Amino acid sequence: MQHELVPILPADLRPLPNDAALLDELRQPRLALFWGTDTPTRTLLAMLTALAARGSSVRVFDGGNRFDGYFVARLSRRLSTHPRTILGRIHLSRAFTCFQLAELIENAPVEPEPLFVLDMLTTFYDESVPLRDTERLLATTITHLKRLASVGPVIVGAREPRALVQERWKLLDRLQVAADAAWLLRPPQGGDVEQPRLFSDT
Repeated sequence: MQHELVPILPADLRPLPNDAALLDELRQPRLALFWGTDTPTRTLLAMLTALAARGSSVRVFDGGNRFDGYFVARLSRRLSTHPRTILGRIHLSRAFTCFQLAELIENAPVEPEPLFVLDMLTTFYDESVPLRDTERLLATTITHLKRLASVGPVIVGAREPRALVQERWKLLDRLQVAADAAWLLRPPQGGDVEQPRLFSDT
């Protein structure tokens, strides 16, 4: 099943924190994928902050050094008079290689709390790692993502490979096939990518 959200980020998606239907979908135990030309990190950060504001403890694995603590803190202050409580529910782990990210996912305990994986494939696109090795590693990692998603929601963000690593499209294809639900995020047809603000300053 594939949906489209238009317009897209990389900036803030205005309706997300108050989109109860989408947030309820994200609480389902399944593997959900958000992908596009650009990494949809701000979208996922808005989602996980909104879930934390609603009382969920949220695990975050950052696979591309994309976690924006300032954005999350600013949004937490807009969503609650107790932003520290929200931030205390967000548990961040970083990975700087595909092997580190795979190890994080493999060793993650199966729990009902949401798990967000930011920029999942960036390190898998690294040409210093042979494609055959990344394919094997990704297959194993997807198995563990599905294991985790059997009990709690797993929400993954990924971008398309750049022109120089087009042969790694098959990695994104494999992730799409494995996902129980996938959302393609893209700009409106014939228009530039807009970067709307999540909240006004007034």
